[in-house]
Amino acid sequence: MFDLPPPSAMEQSGESTAEAAEAALAAELAATLASGGVAGDAPDSRTDRRVEVTWPARMQLANGDIIELEVRNISEAGVGLTSDRRIPADTVVNFEMDVPPPGASGQATPVKGTIKTTYTVAHGAAILVGGTWVQVPPEGQELVNTWVERLRR
Repeated sequence: MFDLPPPSAMEQSGESTAEAAEAALAAELAATLASGGVAGDAPDSRTDRRVEVTWPARMQLANGDIIELEVRNISEAGVGLTSDRRIPADTVVNFEMDVPPPGASGQATPVKGTIKTTYTVAHGAAILVGGTWVQVPPEGQELVNTWVERLRR
C-alpha cells in the first residue's frame, strides 16, 4: 500500500524523508478517492446486510450525557445512527432504541444494551455513527433479527 522509495533515494533527490513520505501518502489518498475506493458516507466495517429504518434511539456517554439519535439502518451485528452531536468513536456506550412491533399495531419495544461506536463522520450538518452490539438481551436481538429478515424481502 505504501510504496515509498528507499530512504537513500529520497535523500538523493533533496527532499527530506518526512516531506517525501507526506507527498507519497497524499498521492495515494488522492488516487484512492479518485478510484472510488472509499465509502461515500462512512467506513463500512459490517459484513451483515443492512436494512433501512427510521427509529428513535438514545445513548448515554461515559460522562452521563444522554444523546438523542435516529437509527438509520440495522443489521444483525450493529446499527447505523444519525446525530446532530459529536459522538466519540471506539467507545462502548449504553444504547437504547425503540423498535416497532413486527405486526401492524402496538407499542414500540425499547431494546437496550451496549454498543461500541466504530466510526463517526460528519455528513453535512449530520453526524453519522456506526455501532456494533457488545451486549443485547436475546429477546432484543431476536426482535432486531425479525425486522432485518422482514425488510430484506
